[in-house]
Amino acid sequence: MQAAAKILPDVSDADAFLAWENQQDTRHEWIDGRIVAMTGGTFAHARLIVALAARLYHHLRGTPCTVLTSDFKVQAAQDVFYPDVVVTCDPQDDQDLICKNPKLIIEVLSNSTAQKDRQNKRLAYQQMASLEEYVLVAQEVRHIEVYRRAEQWQRVILIGGAVELRSVDFSLDLDELYI
Repeated sequence: MQAAAKILPDVSDADAFLAWENQQDTRHEWIDGRIVAMTGGTFAHARLIVALAARLYHHLRGTPCTVLTSDFKVQAAQDVFYPDVVVTCDPQDDQDLICKNPKLIIEVLSNSTAQKDRQNKRLAYQQMASLEEYVLVAQEVRHIEVYRRAEQWQRVILIGGAVELRSVDFSLDLDELYI
């Protein structure tokens, strides 16, 4: 027997989407005025998220900055996303459902999301005044793309050596990440 398709509501803006989405058992993003259901990731995807978040957490412990993972939303322009890793140095209330002022956002790429992460999300995130860096991490090969506000959002590609996250004064050797 086939499961019935979920009927998505007709919501008109990000606020209406958030009111609806906060009541759901599953996660959805709001992209270009459309509700997009979230799917699970691969083992490699999950491992990279944990590796990045753990190393950033240890680096930032004792500072005002907090590392959040893909259970926390970010609103960028009129879109709402669940980034893989977010760093914010802005105090968050325990009741907050959205990170309002991210400093660093990291997305781990998958075949199904790479195009959206490089275009839609990147352009929306770059409109956030607090965001200093946006990082894309490939999961199948050693390949990291870094976009920095200080460098007019020009892309830097790394395939070896260390990735430098200037927004949080942190460096990570790619050999440590891709083990």
